[in-house]
Amino acid sequence: MRMLIIIALALALGVAAIWAADFEPGFVLLQYGQWSLETSLVVFTAVYILLIVAGYLALRSLVLLKQTPRKINAWKTTQRQKRANRALTRGLITLEEGRWSEAERILVRHATHSETPLLHYLAAARAAQKQEAPERRDNYLRLAHETTEGADIAVGVVQAELQLSAGQKEQALATLQHLREVAPKHPYVLQLLQSLYQDMDQWQEMQSVLPDLRKRHVLERSEVAALDQEAAVGQLQTALARKDWQKMSQVWEKSSSRARQTEAMLMPYVQGLIEQDQEEQAIAQIEQFMRGNWSDKLVYIYGVLTQGDLLARLATAEKWLKANHDNACLLLTVGRLAKTNQLWTKAEEYLQQSIRFGAKGETYQVLAEVQLAQDKHEAAAETYKQGLNFMLSSNAAI
Repeated sequence: MRMLIIIALALALGVAAIWAADFEPGFVLLQYGQWSLETSLVVFTAVYILLIVAGYLALRSLVLLKQTPRKINAWKTTQRQKRANRALTRGLITLEEGRWSEAERILVRHATHSETPLLHYLAAARAAQKQEAPERRDNYLRLAHETTEGADIAVGVVQAELQLSAGQKEQALATLQHLREVAPKHPYVLQLLQSLYQDMDQWQEMQSVLPDLRKRHVLERSEVAALDQEAAVGQLQTALARKDWQKMSQVWEKSSSRARQTEAMLMPYVQGLIEQDQEEQAIAQIEQFMRGNWSDKLVYIYGVLTQGDLLARLATAEKWLKANHDNACLLLTVGRLAKTNQLWTKAEEYLQQSIRFGAKGETYQVLAEVQLAQDKHEAAAETYKQGLNFMLSSNAAI
């Protein structure tokens, strides 16, 4: 359409020029030394216009000639980028299909010509990881870092994830700790750190991450509280294993009163008190816990402890029976306490009830001991026999 308009204008100007020439042709005289040129105004104008157009075309051709190599290079670059983009798509598809070696080859081959080499190298690193080639994986991650500015966190996160999936916990921990130094508030880095600390039983370090996770709204308040308690329990168990009583006391004192009134927290703490020959404190902690909670494990421990006012403890345990009369563990504990107080008849009755509601090998043993204390040798022998049969059948079932 534009060309038609130009042609129409040119024809109009030509017609106008011809009409002007017929009406008043005019003349132009050019003289230089002995040379002179005389012509009509119309011819001079036409020649002048043609010279201008020819000059413009010559200059334009020269400019195009100079720009040709650059344009060819730009065209080649564009074509390489298009091929790289297609290769990225094909490589990612191949990677998802599980053809790791082929995917790695496709992704790396075109990475240098891509507008997004970062994506090529990160995907190639994953492909190398699937082939258990950590050296190639780390090399691709290095290239991803070098070819893309501002991608430190992204590359580091991928590196940590790949190290974790390869079971390289120490290396992943070093990577994540470095990332935390670079970006201390990055939520995903904090979440990975928390998970890794938890997996490595580094409970104190895990606790240090939790406040930031709550502030960044990565975890709900209830999740943070649960993880904080898990970390405290883990520290108590570690202190118990190492017999680090000072550390155990510090962890216990730092914990909230609500956290202390949980079975998970109280179990290692009570066991620590017992190992320190502080049974009376352990008994007090169990009794306090049992006022508003229940734990078969703590009830069991309560029955095997031998210090304190044994009659008072028997009375306390019998009170618990009012709401738990069919609890085999509690009946075993009450039977043990009655045995310790030499209340043989009561002990025998409680232990027989315990067997009725949930037989255990040690319940048969304690019952036989009570019967022997009463000179019931035949009954004790029968109880030992029943206990042995029970243990043999239990082992057979396993």
